[in-house]
Amino acid sequence: MRRGYLVFLVMACLSCRSASVTEADHSRIGLSRDSQTVILGGLDYAVLQELKKDSLTAEGFRQLLAVYRMPADTDMKDYQNEQPGIYQITDSLIIFKPDTPFKKHQTYFARFYGHSTENTPARLAQGKGNLKAPKYTEEVFKF
Repeated sequence: MRRGYLVFLVMACLSCRSASVTEADHSRIGLSRDSQTVILGGLDYAVLQELKKDSLTAEGFRQLLAVYRMPADTDMKDYQNEQPGIYQITDSLIIFKPDTPFKKHQTYFARFYGHSTENTPARLAQGKGNLKAPKYTEEVFKF
């Protein structure tokens, strides 16, 4: 009987999800209307305010949201250098403006290295998780 309670308790704990894990469910990467900036939205207001207070360096921002130029050989895209640019935080968005404008007929991709909801303990226990899943959200843009 004790073993049954223990198994139930472990399964109940594994199925719990904290609010910080669900943040990435709503994050989205897109372009501004003029296609000159990359916008990350859907993050919690409190998280954005903390990022503002931290006054991240350019390197800190690149570890959170990075924009890359797509290579001709897409197998090499994990080895690309980040596009240099300026990051800005507003009340609801993180905005990236490249130092040089995006080129026409060129493909770029942006990655948000936030929480991954793919591999929660509950999903792994249910056999639905994927340990090889990327730990970022990616969006591809073609100009």
